[in-house]
Amino acid sequence: MPPKRKRGATVKAASSKAKSIKASGGDEDGDEDNAADDDTTHAGVGGPKKKKMKMKNDEQNQQPTPTTKEDETTTKTEHTCTPPPPPKTCPYLSFVNRPLLDFDFEKRCSVSFAKENCYCCLTCGHFFAGRGPKTPAYTHALERENHFVFMHLENGRAFCLPDNYEIFDASLEDVRKVLFPRFTSEEIKRLEKEAIWSKALDGTEYLVGVVGLNRVENAKGVNSIVQSLARVEKLRAHFLSASLIRSDGNNNNKNENDTLQSLCQRIWNKHNFRGHTSPDSFVRKLRKQIKLAHPEKLETDIDNLFNDPFATLRHFLTFVVPKKYVDELFRGELLMLNQKNKTQPFVFVPLKLPDAPLFRDVMEKNAIPQVALAELLKPFALKTAPEYLILAFVNRFSKNQFTKEVSKNPTIVTFPVKNLKIQASSAAGSNSNSNPFSYDLLANVDSAGKATVKHVDGNWYETNDLFVNEVLAQQVTLGETYVQIYKRVASP
Repeated sequence: MPPKRKRGATVKAASSKAKSIKASGGDEDGDEDNAADDDTTHAGVGGPKKKKMKMKNDEQNQQPTPTTKEDETTTKTEHTCTPPPPPKTCPYLSFVNRPLLDFDFEKRCSVSFAKENCYCCLTCGHFFAGRGPKTPAYTHALERENHFVFMHLENGRAFCLPDNYEIFDASLEDVRKVLFPRFTSEEIKRLEKEAIWSKALDGTEYLVGVVGLNRVENAKGVNSIVQSLARVEKLRAHFLSASLIRSDGNNNNKNENDTLQSLCQRIWNKHNFRGHTSPDSFVRKLRKQIKLAHPEKLETDIDNLFNDPFATLRHFLTFVVPKKYVDELFRGELLMLNQKNKTQPFVFVPLKLPDAPLFRDVMEKNAIPQVALAELLKPFALKTAPEYLILAFVNRFSKNQFTKEVSKNPTIVTFPVKNLKIQASSAAGSNSNSNPFSYDLLANVDSAGKATVKHVDGNWYETNDLFVNEVLAQQVTLGETYVQIYKRVASP
């Protein structure tokens, strides 16, 4: 057995060793390490070997381990910022405010006035351009509370901003039907045969095809002529069948609401949110076209043009209605019996009213003259009868060249609502025994700008801008007629 060491000798050896280290300039860390070594020494003879093995294992653990491809891909995906997937349903669809949506006006950004890439905020109804950062639409979504859902005004795609993900939800289809009125061939045929009533968002019912038109300032004649031309069946079918969106959801053309076609589609759309529509953008485009073609024209001249139904009709037949349909539906040939049987092509027949009497009657009142429409048509015979006959009483209003005052001829014209007879002629002359042509009245515009139109159900409706009232057929002939549209029918 080895001899036992004394406890006192061990302590003395440790203290002497510490003094020697301190004298040699050892630092505190070294002292601590040495103290640790001493502690391990106290643990027994095998203590230092175990510490060396532990240090060697730590060095091995610190050596780089070979990485596999799976580890590399995992590391890359951890450092790449991938956006979260869009939600299956948008949580902000409840903020869509349909009563504030109005697509009748010009589709232009309310901030930058840009027309390209415009969106409509479905919460407030305002139009904004762009969708990316720093665009008006993006900024609007950040600044306003709950204004997150936007719809593109040209293709109808809906997006949630500022998250910028597309929304696919069937609840927005009613908004698209207002933005893009679409008609199938079956629907067009149905509109030509039966009256369809629809309900607006406020609960009021309106008759599809006879809706009120918002009166744009100084454009009284536009509303009455638009309502009258909407009765022409083939022209209406042409406008309604020109679908703006294909079956795959893409546009055939730009969704422009400043054309007569788009206005007619809105009039006959049964999905409208309101029981009326506005020709505002259409009138703006007409004014712009006139200013470009005739820069010398004053604003007052343009106002007079669109306030006068007859002047508006001439402008429509010349520049607005497609020439193909003007020639096919309205153009005919007239035989002037009082001018040695001179023939003249026409789009509308100009008729002159007798002058108002200059003297008062025995009751000291101005007598209101009356004349029958058949009397005004006697000097004419139809050589080529159009399908739709337009009559215009051109001297209903006259302007004094000296005082510049406009006076109205108060003559009352009596006319039939059905079976208007107009004599026919042949190439040989007016003495032929040809049967007269028969026409039924479709629309009548009076001197006040009111249009009384016949609907497909046979009833008559008086349209005065936003107001629509049903009237009797006998009431149609009571006003001072200004412009009339007749449709040719088979002779009884």
